[in-house]
Amino acid sequence: MSSKYLGPVKWLGGIALVLFAFALVFPSISSAILSEETRKQVLVNAVPFFAAFIGILLLFALLIVLTAKRYNGRVPSRCHKPIERTMVAGILFSVFFLFQPFSIVPYRYGFLLLLGATLSFILWSHVVPAGSKVDDDLPPLGTRQHLIGLAATAAVVIGMSLAIINTNIPKEPYGLRDRVWNSYSDERKAETAAAATADFNSVETPFIVIFSLFPAAIVYFAVREAVAERRPTALPMPVVAAGRA
Repeated sequence: MSSKYLGPVKWLGGIALVLFAFALVFPSISSAILSEETRKQVLVNAVPFFAAFIGILLLFALLIVLTAKRYNGRVPSRCHKPIERTMVAGILFSVFFLFQPFSIVPYRYGFLLLLGATLSFILWSHVVPAGSKVDDDLPPLGTRQHLIGLAATAAVVIGMSLAIINTNIPKEPYGLRDRVWNSYSDERKAETAAAATADFNSVETPFIVIFSLFPAAIVYFAVREAVAERRPTALPMPVVAAGRA
């Protein structure tokens, strides 16, 4: 591992691991040194949570530092700006999803989109794009780069949508209490299952596809830039020593 990565990993990652270990062993330590009445206090019970939470923040800070060290000055503006705008769009859409009065479906996914887009924007905002000289030296993107980017986008949309659909597809008792569901006849159970599945396919599935477009767009911009052509570096002209007359 390069020395520029070793320091952050050692300090931020090491402290995070110590905090996670402390959160795991704190219940055993508290039971040995604290009275039962003290252990029931809210602040004492919150100690493992705060330790783990700070550890997660340190790991996120470590990710920011490593990403900045790796990509600062290396990402062209034609890639950096679209990714940043996609994250901003994700934040704006997620806020709308959380406060719109039309359907509960966008509300269910709005917080996840807001969390992911906000954290991604915080991370990406620490990456300094390449200078104008680097941008001017880049050949324009061709059809090959766009097609590869679109293929990666389609793979993300399909894979992410299928994963979310398989996780959230309606299952017994389809939002009903077990007692109510068990009281239904087989015919009514089949009707309820068919109605729930049809509603899921017509309302939630299209929104899941829209939801997956945000990370897929980021993948598109990143992949097309990763396979973009680079101008060959000009080699210095050899210096020929002048011969003696």
